[in-house]
Amino acid sequence: MDPNPIAHEWQRRVVAEYRSAALTAQLVHWMTVAGFPHELIAEAMDVVRDELDHARLSTEAMQAYGGIEPPTLNPRTLAHPERSEGLLASLVDSVLRNFCLGETLAVPLFQAMWQSVSDEPARVVVQRVLKDEARHRQLGWDLLDELIAREPAVAAFCESRLEHHLGETERAYAFAPDGPAPSPEHAAAGLIGPAEYHRVFWETVRGDLAERFAQRGIALPARWTGEG
Repeated sequence: MDPNPIAHEWQRRVVAEYRSAALTAQLVHWMTVAGFPHELIAEAMDVVRDELDHARLSTEAMQAYGGIEPPTLNPRTLAHPERSEGLLASLVDSVLRNFCLGETLAVPLFQAMWQSVSDEPARVVVQRVLKDEARHRQLGWDLLDELIAREPAVAAFCESRLEHHLGETERAYAFAPDGPAPSPEHAAAGLIGPAEYHRVFWETVRGDLAERFAQRGIALPARWTGEG
């Protein structure tokens, strides 16, 4: 058993925030090459700065809980390979996975953490992340709208990729529907249990995500709507 699960969880979050910063920086590069509007590029650059701030604050929380080992960053996870179909497909895949799914799910997850977090080091991070995530979520859908406006076939491409990306996200977040609830100590430190991750994932997929995709003419595969 991990002797310090709270510090371990915060170390994992440090890695996740650095990864988000790196993947968004890669997205900024692709957006620039593709000639995206200046305001969207500038907003994405702000997201990179936010994610680096989140990583710094998460590091401080990790240290407050006794974590001293610096996180190990795997370069292979800090960039997406460009898809063989070209730059547009690479942009769509990155926006779909990291923003339309990742940032949209992050909002209710951090709202769930906020309900019970009370330790000051953790509360500072959760409050800051929760403030930023709604803006990051909006950027993702604005980027998807820009991509569809450029090429209407993007909607069909999204449908073809959703099964893969939703499956990855489910395996990362919703793998234990009957997992134990966190102890009061862990909840105060900003941790939520696997059952809560599972609940938030499915409520978001069948609610917010399904609605946002439908507004853009994109249907979720039947398994994800409860109809399959």
